[in-house]
Amino acid sequence: MIRFGAVMATLGLLLSASAAAEADPAAAFLAWARDHAVPLPACDDPSMAAVGRAAGTARMIALGEPAHGAHEPLAFRNCLFRHLVEQQGFTAIAIESGTSEARRLHDYVAGGPGDVRQLVRESLSWGFGRFAENVALVEWMRAYNADPAHARKIAFYGIDMSGGDSSGAWANARITLDAALAYLARFDATDSRAVRGAVEPFLGRFTHPAHAALSRAERRRLRAAVDGLARYLDRHGDRLAARSGRDEFDWARRNAALARQLDHMFRTSAPSGEELSPEDYRADAARDAAMADNAHWVLDREGPDGRVLLFAHDGHVMNAATRGGIWSVYRRAPKAMGQHLRAALGDQLFIVPIASGLNGAGLPPVAPGSGSLDVALARVGYERFLLDLRPARTAGPAAGWLRRTQSIRANHVTQAEISPATAMDAVVFIATLTAAHVPEAR
Repeated sequence: MIRFGAVMATLGLLLSASAAAEADPAAAFLAWARDHAVPLPACDDPSMAAVGRAAGTARMIALGEPAHGAHEPLAFRNCLFRHLVEQQGFTAIAIESGTSEARRLHDYVAGGPGDVRQLVRESLSWGFGRFAENVALVEWMRAYNADPAHARKIAFYGIDMSGGDSSGAWANARITLDAALAYLARFDATDSRAVRGAVEPFLGRFTHPAHAALSRAERRRLRAAVDGLARYLDRHGDRLAARSGRDEFDWARRNAALARQLDHMFRTSAPSGEELSPEDYRADAARDAAMADNAHWVLDREGPDGRVLLFAHDGHVMNAATRGGIWSVYRRAPKAMGQHLRAALGDQLFIVPIASGLNGAGLPPVAPGSGSLDVALARVGYERFLLDLRPARTAGPAAGWLRRTQSIRANHVTQAEISPATAMDAVVFIATLTAAHVPEAR
């Protein structure tokens, strides 16, 4: 028979542990995370199925990466997308790259012409075309679509504003206007002459610095010309689609919308400098709103049965405004793409950023003491795992820590401030990141 004193001693230890957890929310979260983490040991269906189960019937999974140019998030994305397509009926992937530029990759995976390495290099923004992981993704998609056993073909999209470059000048922004005007010149040359004529004088000045140099009257004329282009396509959509086919028309209309997005950003923000300034939040706000709009367009194109994997930086996909770290200088915290999408899609959006522990070969060391969320997850004990945070949002000892402001590492050398309880539905943790693979030039 167990002695009464031993029972009371055991009960006392349990109560002490419970009290300690309540007194130390970080310890409570760590204990909860260790109990609920799902290891992701391999690039295989059993591991990737854990993410699919957590997402449930959501039409869009927003997967984030903590920084651009790391191998592990890109490789994880590729594995996850293959599983989602083959096992859960996903129909498209949309990544943080120029929407108009990515049209060539959209066509290539559908069987169009071209050399895959050259197309990826030339069609992805921000230098992402250098990475072998992106080439591998496009090659797999083309092979999947070439198999006649796959009746429903899958699609590749960019969802970023078009014309972006490392200088911040948006030097290639005119690609949007060029594409829309070329469509009208081909399918509606006579009737659209006036609309095209209003836009053409501004083609060489459709960059952020050049827009800033326009007079107030010129800016008004440019805005009217871009709006007129979009309205013309809307007004004559049925007639134009009958001539060109619906797909060609949809891309022309999207290019006009992309030009509108750029004109709005040019009008409401100053060109970027070498350092962030308090008013630079305006450009970030315009860009994230545009990306959300483009993501909606992708979802609409995929139809009621379509499901999309969205892949972008953690700061874009999370349901949290951009604040903290290098962004502390902003006068206001701009609204992120994930906030726009959450408001529109509700639980049809599943947000899962990637957090990381250390940086390995080819990447700068992480900032010491940064990323309270990353640090906590690193103590869970697995090299790679999924943690669904939704069960701990409102109840239990971990809820308090999740509702507090925490930090998540970003761009290797800084961090963003978030409340994990609302910023994400789940998180994938990867212990060590290494540089993305850059193949030697052929």
